[in-house]
Amino acid sequence: MTQAPTPLPPGVPQASGTRRPGGLTALAVLNFVFGGLGIIALFGTFALLSAASTIVREVTDGKVSVPGAGSVYLSLFLGLVVAALLIVSGVGYLGQKKVAGKLLGNVYAIVAIVNVIIGLVMVHSGFGFFAIIGLAYPIVTLALLNTTFAKAFIN
Repeated sequence: MTQAPTPLPPGVPQASGTRRPGGLTALAVLNFVFGGLGIIALFGTFALLSAASTIVREVTDGKVSVPGAGSVYLSLFLGLVVAALLIVSGVGYLGQKKVAGKLLGNVYAIVAIVNVIIGLVMVHSGFGFFAIIGLAYPIVTLALLNTTFAKAFIN
């Protein structure tokens, strides 16, 4: 009689081809959702920029104050980088890849936090719902990748 293999304790790396932690899969799905929303938001921002003549007229009349063009373009660029890192690291989570998952997941979190701080400081956006989400998810990601799932990246 052959004996069934004994399961490894939690946190011990498993051989390739075994199941990944369910929480890591959930984190990957959240990355895909937030990455997709980030891309949609970028398209919305570009649409708003196309309506710039109306905005410029309102700024000229003193009705609205807007940040400088440099900070807007920096925020757009970082938003694109964050969305790309979310999607690529999500794929890395699914494959339990050390570089594409853990490393790029950490890079995403740091860039996302910097992007929110730039938005709060340079663009003078208020500390509201989107700023809280913009900070909460990257901080949770950093914590999970470097504690709970630190040993899950075996490929």
